[in-house]
Amino acid sequence: MPLIFAPRQLGAGLRIGRQIPGTGLEAAFEAAPGRGALYYDGGIRTLAAFACFFLCIGAGRIFSQESSKPLSPSEAYKAALAPFDATRSQANDLTDADRLALGIGIAHAARDCIALSADSSAFASDPKELFALGQLCIFGRQFEPAREALVRYLALPKPPQKEQALLLIVRAYLGLKQPFYAKPQLDSLLSGFPYDASIHTAIDQIIDNTEGVAGYLNDLALQLCAAQSAATLPLLAKGKALDGENGSASAATLFADAVRCTALPHASGKGSSLEDLATIVQEQDWVGTADLAAMQSALGRQQMVGKSAPLTSLHGYLVATNGLVRRTILLRQGKVVLVPFTLWSPSTPEVAGDLARFMPQQAIYAITSWHANTGGPDAQSREVLEGLRSWQRSLPKKVSILIVPDSVLSEFHSDVFPAGVLIRDGTVLLNVVLSSEGAERLLVNASAENAGAK
Repeated sequence: MPLIFAPRQLGAGLRIGRQIPGTGLEAAFEAAPGRGALYYDGGIRTLAAFACFFLCIGAGRIFSQESSKPLSPSEAYKAALAPFDATRSQANDLTDADRLALGIGIAHAARDCIALSADSSAFASDPKELFALGQLCIFGRQFEPAREALVRYLALPKPPQKEQALLLIVRAYLGLKQPFYAKPQLDSLLSGFPYDASIHTAIDQIIDNTEGVAGYLNDLALQLCAAQSAATLPLLAKGKALDGENGSASAATLFADAVRCTALPHASGKGSSLEDLATIVQEQDWVGTADLAAMQSALGRQQMVGKSAPLTSLHGYLVATNGLVRRTILLRQGKVVLVPFTLWSPSTPEVAGDLARFMPQQAIYAITSWHANTGGPDAQSREVLEGLRSWQRSLPKKVSILIVPDSVLSEFHSDVFPAGVLIRDGTVLLNVVLSSEGAERLLVNASAENAGAK
């Protein structure tokens, strides 16, 4: 029976970093940031409570203040994005103010989506407004009204933004937890439009929702992996990324996605192989590029699976209430779960909570280094220690924070956080980036398959 992860709270899974080109929406793309890369892994769980409060307390008051001329869907969508756009124009990246503004925008969008969907007769034949209604509802996380609006949009004669509408319907079905219904939309994209970054991202999102689930959904993930590989491996073999009018996807991203697919159950013979990928990394075109190190790390993580762990034990310091406690973790005996992380990957407590819930008897060590958090010398930092202590208080009892030398993270090719490493009796069973609930399922399933080991 497949593990069912509870839906993340509003905003909890939102990673600002890759946009669905052409849709105007930041994708809820589950990609954790690489060390030193400018991605934003926003585990903003408190946004859920805020947005719920706003809707429950303020909705009645707002609806009672009807204007003489209600906003059109396009204007409502623009208004919902306005607070977030205003803060994002500042130089502080995704700050607390951004998160607060995003929560306000989502609440506004949800309210207006519901109101406008109740009576859409005024713009039923207007392509611009029907498409904007779909955007508005996706932004407000009202996925069924979004799907209905976009289906009506696609039924119009020659809808001008057909590709973007299909991409948004994929997002709607994923929001409805119905990834199998997203496949026909993706087939239409693959057959009707050139393969581009937006289609690649849509495939990623479906795989995120299906990997680690047995049966049809695992087969679906493998089919999508094969489609990705067919489109991207020839590019990588020529030293190219995926560039086009609808955005781009870096070579490191394409390569990491290909590696991810090799980790899926029964992936042999489908899509790419580690031998293919190892050959690509050795191409001269990648020498001296910014992508090469990330590609090598992604390959290295998967290559160690099924082999002896690079270390026999971990020596570090546990974060305790009154200080740091020296601790040694043996890797040659029993089962060990490591979660490499940094403070700037704030989804880690949530991910660790998921793992602890589904592996209640398993001790989990969240490992980090001073250098990974500061980018400076691998020496103790008071600010980092205070942050780690704060996190430790929020983690389940089975999860301990262990500060290790930065060389330990390098041994496990940990340059993307949070990650998950499963070791049994000194053998690495899994080493994945925990960038989605699907990746978490893979780790939990692999641990369950070895439940007899202590």
